[in-house]
Amino acid sequence: MPAVHQGMSYIGAAPEWVLRPIKGGEIRLFAASESVELNERLNRQNAKQLEWLHSPVMEVNAVPVVLQNARFERGFCYLDGRIWLNGASGLRARTQFHQTNTDEWRRERLLTAFRRTRNNATRSIAPFEGDETQFDVAIELKNGFNYYHFTAETLGALAHFEMGGLSRPLRLHLPDGELKGFVHDFVTLLFPKIAPLVQYISRPVAYETVRSVYCHNHYLYAFNDASVDAVLGAQGCDPRWPATARNPANAFRANKNLVDHNLRLLRECALRHVRAREVDRRPKLVWMGRDEGGMARGRGMSGQEPLLHALEARGFVHVVLEKMTPLEQIEAMQAADIIIAPHGAGLVNMIYAKAGARVIEIGTRQTQLHRWGDFVKCAHIARCRYDTVFADIEGLDSPQHVPPMKQGHRGIHIGQNAMAQILSIVDGDLGAAAASAVQSGCA
Repeated sequence: MPAVHQGMSYIGAAPEWVLRPIKGGEIRLFAASESVELNERLNRQNAKQLEWLHSPVMEVNAVPVVLQNARFERGFCYLDGRIWLNGASGLRARTQFHQTNTDEWRRERLLTAFRRTRNNATRSIAPFEGDETQFDVAIELKNGFNYYHFTAETLGALAHFEMGGLSRPLRLHLPDGELKGFVHDFVTLLFPKIAPLVQYISRPVAYETVRSVYCHNHYLYAFNDASVDAVLGAQGCDPRWPATARNPANAFRANKNLVDHNLRLLRECALRHVRAREVDRRPKLVWMGRDEGGMARGRGMSGQEPLLHALEARGFVHVVLEKMTPLEQIEAMQAADIIIAPHGAGLVNMIYAKAGARVIEIGTRQTQLHRWGDFVKCAHIARCRYDTVFADIEGLDSPQHVPPMKQGHRGIHIGQNAMAQILSIVDGDLGAAAASAVQSGCA
């Protein structure tokens, strides 16, 4: 807890801001099962999930820091033996704590400790005294094969050192040695200055002093900061925000409404590389398929043929991002006006989409209950119009049955209702675009 424990120092002065309101994307959810009973359940959950979203969206700052007596091991960083609550890895640590400590009194003891520390905080995070450039950089990486976690949680952190220059090794610490080629490919494209210094380490490493990047999401409930209170209490701010951000029990709900500043840096860096001519020639209407015979995990899909025929008739082009270079993927997202895709890690590329683009995710009751919200921050940072259409689970005798995630991520069945809902969204956008073009011509 930074209010009482040593081990983390800012590089230079404290950041000018910790939390700030931003203009986000537009989020909509649709129930589109073939089962009337399941649609009722989907609609109830949709209403609940939309209710969880706060206005305005908040961006939480991330800055380089110096750590002392740090140990990186199994996807976490420890300072003096205590888990460093930082960004997504901090949320995973808290999840593991709750899974391990099922007794309510143990959970409440942790929350009480957070509240007591915050309310009685007597210290601030001090600046590092010395030349930080002499130290290596170490950053957590959940694993080397999941494109979502790599992009949404780690890749943007490298931008701090590309901008400032780096002469020491930058180590990405992951739990094991499995590493997909896209990790190195994206690092090389987006951060060419520091790419030769990047190392991938799967063994535990202890550092007496090392640099890293600190996202302030856990800071919000663990530290008293008047500037944070002023932002959360500003006129026009959802009155639920203070309790959501400042209560340690609400860290997971807050995460659905917070955008990591590293994502903004990642988007800005990526868009600096796009080639305008390449963007202009790429399709504006995209069906984003999955390379299930290659890098993507096979999940299966049924009933998509009528939808694909209908989309093709409207000018949609089938695109498989896994078969593109990183730069081509970014340019494809920047070019598209409408993107339709089944649920999958590739939707994290929404970070690179142009503002106002329509992104339609096709999910199921399983993704609604266990995965929805993963891409909301991507939509917010790009200011997309992000819709999710919940269809049926592929291969089930009963549509109401929802297999638990521990049995595997199931495929999607696109029935008549899902097809009709998707085409309704598409035709509404295409009709609006045509009307706008006619009005522009008349003017």
